[in-house]
Amino acid sequence: MKTTMKYLNVIALMAMVIFSSCSSDDNGGGTGDDDDDSGTVVTKYVVTASSGENDYIVSGDDIAEDYTFDATSVDAVQSPGDRIWSFYKDEVLYGFLYNQADAGTTASYILNGDGTISKRNELALNVSIHIREEVGDQLILGYSDRLRDTTIAQQAYFYKVNPATDASQEFTLVIDDLLEEGEIAYFTDIAEYEGKIIGGARSINSSGFTSDFYNNTYVVVFNDDFTVDQVIKDAGRTGFVAGQKYSQGDTGLEVVENGDLYVFSSGQTSYADADAITVPSGVLKINQGTYEFDGDYFFNITEASGGHNLFRTYYMGGTTFILAMYPGTNSNATFGVDADRFAVVDVAAETFEWVSNFPENALVGWEFRTPYVDEENGMLIVTATPAENEHYLYAIDPVTAEATQLSGVVGESVKIVGKLKTEVE
Repeated sequence: MKTTMKYLNVIALMAMVIFSSCSSDDNGGGTGDDDDDSGTVVTKYVVTASSGENDYIVSGDDIAEDYTFDATSVDAVQSPGDRIWSFYKDEVLYGFLYNQADAGTTASYILNGDGTISKRNELALNVSIHIREEVGDQLILGYSDRLRDTTIAQQAYFYKVNPATDASQEFTLVIDDLLEEGEIAYFTDIAEYEGKIIGGARSINSSGFTSDFYNNTYVVVFNDDFTVDQVIKDAGRTGFVAGQKYSQGDTGLEVVENGDLYVFSSGQTSYADADAITVPSGVLKINQGTYEFDGDYFFNITEASGGHNLFRTYYMGGTTFILAMYPGTNSNATFGVDADRFAVVDVAAETFEWVSNFPENALVGWEFRTPYVDEENGMLIVTATPAENEHYLYAIDPVTAEATQLSGVVGESVKIVGKLKTEVE
């Protein structure tokens, strides 16, 4: 039965790609009438890739295997610098230029009615950005200090951004002793739960990423002005929320359809303490309507995977997730640099299955990659580099746990993939 389902899903994926191509051709390149006939909706797949010292944005009508996104073409939109990219829904593409402790340059890009992409604004932010997430009708951005001078109060910076106008409002929070006495809070993810903004955090010494509390998990519940409502803590089972590399966290907090909040941890420590302390990757749960960890629930991902660690998590509906995994323990762990294996898990049933047919060693430069959860077709679309100077999109099917190669991408490296839409009256 499982083998039959695999073949059926491959056929379904091929049909989806063919249908996408036909629909684009029939409607003039990714356009179609909306439901109330008030206008035409233009839709494009969007890929960003680097060439030289800059990134380029290129759009296309589908992601079929015989389609190519060329970031070196004259139609590609240049974005200066080496950026980390994020979509706000299918409305805006944001490029974050990470300048460590300095002010960060963030630019927004939108799809025009004629199917082209253009730069809309630059956001003047006082800091760079570590974390970002859609919360309601806002984009929430965050950054945490890690100053060597411990006599200076360490702060976290949060921005509420209106994606329609890019207008932003800044909030600051002193993070000294917020989680544990003598250490600071460093935020790794942000989400919405029970109508409140919540943040995943790690406890660290301000002079480095070492800690006396590696095996604790913290979720901070905020008031609307980013003052702290409460801190939810779990001790002794796994580590801080999400996996982190080059100051980029994300994908550690996810509210599923029934309202439960699942909290994912890579079990990461630090390079300095990697051989001395072992923390398993794992999943914790906060049951809907409560503000405490479920003491009876712990899904040990390191154990289920035979010794691997989770790095990123992508929610696929129900209680199903696709995890990006990396190998090794203690000093042999890579902290996500080579998270080139994927697995499908059901967090309620606590099942784990490796994804097949995804190329090995194809995700160097993970800190800049952002897959696209294609909710309409139930697929995770991933950018990959299976060989030098060869870049492709891959679709991962959570039902069959199989990957399928799709479009090629021309560029020096490939980063984000997603969709943008706009309505033309």
